Amino acid sequence: MKPRRRPSQRYCTHAYDHAVARACDRAFPPPGDLAQRSGETRAAWWGRLTDGQQEEVKTWRRAHRWHPNQLRHSFATLVRRRYGLEAAQVLLGHVRADVTQVYAERNEALAAQVVAEVG
Repeated sequence: MKPRRRPSQRYCTHAYDHAVARACDRAFPPPGDLAQRSGETRAAWWGRLTDGQQEEVKTWRRAHRWHPNQLRHSFATLVRRRYGLEAAQVLLGHVRADVTQVYAERNEALAAQVVAEVG
C-alpha cells in the first residue's frame, strides 16, 4: 500500500492511536460476510452492511482493538503493585498521586491478603 503522505519526525497521540487502530483492523478483520471484500471501497463495504451488521462490526472492533494508553495503564498498575504508588507517580511524571491513581489500579489481591491475615 502506498502512503498518501511522508512520515513525520514526530507523531501526535491522535495519529499514533489511529495507526494502532488501523493495524488492529488489518490484523483482526471481521469474520465472514462482515469483512470488507477484496477491491471493495470502505464506503461501499459500509453501505452493503445492514444496520445490524454494522453494529456487529463495531462490537467486533471493540473486542479486537487496543489503545496505546492501555500500555501506560498496564505499566502504572504493575509498578504500583510491585513498588507502591509513589514509584508509579514518579515514573509516570505526575506531580500529584491522585492523578497516578487514575492510571494505576488498586491492588485488590493485597487487600484480600491483609483481611485474611489480620481479620
